[in-house]
Amino acid sequence: MALVRCVRLAAGLPATAVFARRALAELAGAFEDVVTPMVRRTLRDPAERARALDALRAMSLKIGYAVLSYAHLTRRGRPVEVAALAGAVTRLYDDLIDGDADPLLDDRLGELFGLRPFVPRGDLERLLAELCHQIAHRLHPLPAATPFTALHELHGHQCQSRRQREPGLTPDLLEKITRGKGALANLTLCSLVHPLMDPRERELVMALGEAFQSLDDCMDVEHDRRAGVSTLPSLGIVTLPDVARRMRALRPALVARYGRAPARQYSGMIFFLLLKTVVGRRLPILGRLARRLAARSTVLTVFTRGDEALPPAVPTMSAQTEGERS
Repeated sequence: MALVRCVRLAAGLPATAVFARRALAELAGAFEDVVTPMVRRTLRDPAERARALDALRAMSLKIGYAVLSYAHLTRRGRPVEVAALAGAVTRLYDDLIDGDADPLLDDRLGELFGLRPFVPRGDLERLLAELCHQIAHRLHPLPAATPFTALHELHGHQCQSRRQREPGLTPDLLEKITRGKGALANLTLCSLVHPLMDPRERELVMALGEAFQSLDDCMDVEHDRRAGVSTLPSLGIVTLPDVARRMRALRPALVARYGRAPARQYSGMIFFLLLKTVVGRRLPILGRLARRLAARSTVLTVFTRGDEALPPAVPTMSAQTEGERS
């Protein structure tokens, strides 16, 4: 029923499919040209390097596709390399936040995103810094700090998101964390394309980010429950029809801001993400089949759940020695 009520979003599906095929091929090429050499150069353990490449590639395509979709929506070119790098940063950052027990990690990453001197602890942090540096290198010097300003603010919400593993988290605090993460994550990514957006567009981008975060949480309900992570959907406070209504309500604002044709294609992407979530929740066997096929299909990689998280960062011997000396 949620999809039926969002049928107007589906009008852009054909254009979305054509765009996705081209964009994902470009992103895959950019990943191999830009990200893969950095991973091979930075991660010295062969097994860790292989796992990282698989995980980062999948997220590079997914997030990169979202970035290029926004660039197309706003008619601001095709920043393919930046988009591919942004996806890799997203995955590596999330896994460091979720998997590293180092109490000083948050402060170190705050220094990195605040464009202050950063001393990495281990190969994964070194890789994250290199990926961020490559993004900044490809942005115009004046607005280059804008995405990092949003990222620095997002970092605070991501640190707070660890509390989602605590029992008894109040719905109000959970909603605040969820809204902050989603809104600022989308603002950070869109700022890579349009660093100097006006307040109204900023508000629209953040509203889309909140909706995307809720959709992602709906997609991961069973996974989050098994992992002991509280989200609004896992607690039954927000449902998939709720998210669909929010997406549908944003369509007129997209049309008013960007025009009917660009908004139609972007809405087609939104509808496909809704479809993916409904299928994953109600027909999990199709989701498992799609994951197997995704190993041979770049397009399907975007619409399936990726590999499990990277292993927690383990400092190298040299990093440990540096820490002891300091």
